[in-house]
Amino acid sequence: MVYIYTISDKALMGKQVNILPAYLSESLFKNNLKIEQQTILSSGTDLKSKLNISTNNGNIYFFLVEKACKQLNEYICELSNCTLLDNPYLKNALHEYYKKHNLVPSKDDENEWQIPSLARAVVNPNGFVQGYIVTYKNDIFCVLPNNYNEAREMFDDVILDFILSNQKKKYRSYTFKTFGLSENGIVQALATEIKNKFKVSINLFSKPFEVDIVLKSDYSNEHLDEIAKNVLIKLDKYIYAVEDVPIEKVLYELLKLNDIKIGFVEDVTCGELMSRLNKQAPDAKKYIAPSLVLTNKDYKKSKLLNNDNSLIQTDIDANVVYKLAVEYLKQNDADLVISTVGTTTVSQDTLAGLCYIAVGDRNEIHVYKNIFKGSHEEIVDCICTASYFYLIKKLKKNDFHFQQITV
Repeated sequence: MVYIYTISDKALMGKQVNILPAYLSESLFKNNLKIEQQTILSSGTDLKSKLNISTNNGNIYFFLVEKACKQLNEYICELSNCTLLDNPYLKNALHEYYKKHNLVPSKDDENEWQIPSLARAVVNPNGFVQGYIVTYKNDIFCVLPNNYNEAREMFDDVILDFILSNQKKKYRSYTFKTFGLSENGIVQALATEIKNKFKVSINLFSKPFEVDIVLKSDYSNEHLDEIAKNVLIKLDKYIYAVEDVPIEKVLYELLKLNDIKIGFVEDVTCGELMSRLNKQAPDAKKYIAPSLVLTNKDYKKSKLLNNDNSLIQTDIDANVVYKLAVEYLKQNDADLVISTVGTTTVSQDTLAGLCYIAVGDRNEIHVYKNIFKGSHEEIVDCICTASYFYLIKKLKKNDFHFQQITV
């Protein structure tokens, strides 16, 4: 069982969006670890009486903190029968952080490096609050900063592998990453598989336009592979990966495998498509051709349109995004192109979330019309995910067509 405790006055009062527990829960669940409880506590809570933890039950406890909590550290010491000690790795990490940000240590800062003597330090290179993990008897206690980006890196790089290596019971699992189907649609398509009698569990994790399908069973269950095969056959055109990796990573691997370059002509996404791909690996830039970000409808002035007055009368149009893609490929050495034109706000002539995405090469370009809903950030995220998905399907020669204009 996994218990996640957030010790934060900001989160408790609703002044901070508490998304970290959801990420930890999903990651752990995909690795066959059941989430028993998620709780937000005040920093002034008497942790010993509130938590009342009994040891040797094979549980995993996460504590997400805004800053080092001496009361928590002392309580974990009591549970694991050890004492607080200065940890040289965390102390050095803090001094490097001070030096980098021109800060002067205070007396209270020593709490950040005073941790249980049985603890393994988990250094946070990107922030002030450090982490550690303690194994005692059959239980695991893990302390992390309540900062999504910082904690996620620490969890992904160190803690998840540590936890999984301590699990005695072995499981197998499959993760299918899908785009373009709702959770209800998947439930209907996989009704037979979901109701299987072979103790293979099928769980769905939804995001806008994306659903992760996670199959898991005991290691010896011979029916898992058969059910996974059925899922792949039924949802083939909607699946972009058969492992738990982000869609940008899938595209990067395909570009690298085929040794080809992609160029971007971005309007509504303002460089986000290129940026996300570039973050996937140090050599990702090798597969990105010189690209264009045309903000504020700058494509009207762009040489790509060659002053074609028939195309620049409207801001958002299938022919505009198609022409941008075609002309870009004529003027650059990219093998592939993604072009986006759209809006995240309501105007006189267009709906919020309307966008056109052109994807293709010199032989064939498809233009997809989409209307996404949500905030500006959510719409941009959906456009990026959709663009990557359409291109991945093309690279896999499994083109995906819906609400499409083929020009």
